Amino acid sequence: MLTVNQTDAIGIATAIREGQVTAKTVITNCLEKITVRNQSLNCFTTVTTDQALSDAEDIDHAIATGNNPGPLAGVPFAVKNLYDIAGLITLAGSKINAENPPASRDAT
Repeated sequence: MLTVNQTDAIGIATAIREGQVTAKTVITNCLEKITVRNQSLNCFTTVTTDQALSDAEDIDHAIATGNNPGPLAGVPFAVKNLYDIAGLITLAGSKINAENPPASRDAT
């Protein structure tokens, strides 16, 4: 089975589109690695597990029904917490920002 660390983004996207692996499997694998490694690295301030899994299921459904979900659909990525993501608090590297309201929209 393909794992996230065995190939690059194009390889992952191709494997998903060609049905070699599901987007949900890739995302689940990535989330498992984050859970284990973030304990010592502490590099993720927020992990949107439910949203990632839901998006992966949508991608898998689109592919199963013959629709093209996009060239990089299913490829895991992270966004540095310096940029607004709708619904999430932007910490900008400081816990003092933890009480700020969530961003109302994504940064452009």
